[in-house]
Amino acid sequence: MLRFNTILRSSFLLLDLFLLNATCALSMYLCNLFTGNCSPYFSPEYFLLINLIWLLITYKTKYYFTEITFYLLARKTISINLFHFLLVLLCFFLIQKYNTSRLQILIYYGLQVTGILLSRYLYLLFQPKIQPIKYDHRRVILVGNCELSEKAAAYFKRPDSGYDFVGYFGELNLNPNGNKVNPGSVDQCLEYAIANHVDEIYSTVMPSSNDLLQELITKADQHFIRVKFIPNFDMFFLRSVSLKVENGLPVISLRKEPLENIENRLVKRIFDLSFSILFLILFAWWIFPILAILIKLTSRGPVFFVQKRSGRNGEVFHCYKFRSMYVNQDAHEKSADQDDERFTPIGRFLRKSNLDELPQFFNVLKGDMSVVGPRPHMLKHTDQYSKIINTFMVRHFLKPGITGWAQVNGYRGDLTGNKMSKRVEYDVWYLENWSFLLDLKIIFKTIWLTAKGDENAY
Repeated sequence: MLRFNTILRSSFLLLDLFLLNATCALSMYLCNLFTGNCSPYFSPEYFLLINLIWLLITYKTKYYFTEITFYLLARKTISINLFHFLLVLLCFFLIQKYNTSRLQILIYYGLQVTGILLSRYLYLLFQPKIQPIKYDHRRVILVGNCELSEKAAAYFKRPDSGYDFVGYFGELNLNPNGNKVNPGSVDQCLEYAIANHVDEIYSTVMPSSNDLLQELITKADQHFIRVKFIPNFDMFFLRSVSLKVENGLPVISLRKEPLENIENRLVKRIFDLSFSILFLILFAWWIFPILAILIKLTSRGPVFFVQKRSGRNGEVFHCYKFRSMYVNQDAHEKSADQDDERFTPIGRFLRKSNLDELPQFFNVLKGDMSVVGPRPHMLKHTDQYSKIINTFMVRHFLKPGITGWAQVNGYRGDLTGNKMSKRVEYDVWYLENWSFLLDLKIIFKTIWLTAKGDENAY
């Protein structure tokens, strides 16, 4: 099945590259036909650019490794094409060479998205007839006699598995037809595999626990039969684990963490600094004085509200906000609710519009926070929820953010009921699935929700 999926992904990639170039050429032709205003027809740099950007985006988003369900695929396809358009547009602006009309862009991306989605729809429509094709099937036998062996055998027997299951040896006991027989030697196992034209031998028994397996591996190699192992990782089956080799030692992590990679952290930090500096230069110099004056005119007290929050690895930092409430004794103990009487006349507007969070760009510059990440909680809530939600502290593996994946999916404000559990679930998902494009998506979605009004903001 892995081989089948590899062929399938490669086929989709080649098909999409064909659609990418064919629809581009067609859009140029149609645009010139109707308006006479378009980029050069087959400029090598033009086509090289759009192909490289497509490969970069699909690689970074793991587009061809996504489980194929039409709804998720359609959403991801549209998002990727949007990013593709923005990056192509940026490159055109930088090199100032091509004058692409809006009609061509509309035709190009319309045809491309339609072509990709149509190809996936046809695949899903004919999928039951495609997967059982025998040319991709591998003939296999199993070595092992445990519950995991039974699970593996059940999988190999499935029509859509991509394998032809021949039989298995229980601890090198021959059991090709499901009937118990006398124990067999390594030679008997190999002879059986050769006689039945087996391609691969899978073992749930590790070489470290059975010396005969090393002999089996050596002899199988001589007959071009691959030997593979299925480790018993029951405690990991429900987790999104990652496996890597460190100095010859296999290491399993309980979750994928892209930001454990120093290169990814560097990309995120450079973006945080660039985005924050750009914001402060373009907007802070005039927005901050206006908000400061409004806050001082409508209530007594400081312009900024400074509170201790939980940061990365549980470290405490001072989080900056514009003050949105009257000065009160419960500020560090009680979170705001929808009908909170502590809001100042300008305070409720600041909260709903997210303007009260803007001073946190200084936290980003200091390194306490990131532009995107799990929202930081007051220390009382960290102590409270860490005792009742098992994965609550996992979110603190990352720097907290001004906005986050949970917030743009509706989990902000109210912390009652199971909403905090769902917020933590989204934060952990972000930790395991971080990408630079995901950060951009969250930022765009935050701006959109702020512009249209977020009903969960108060």
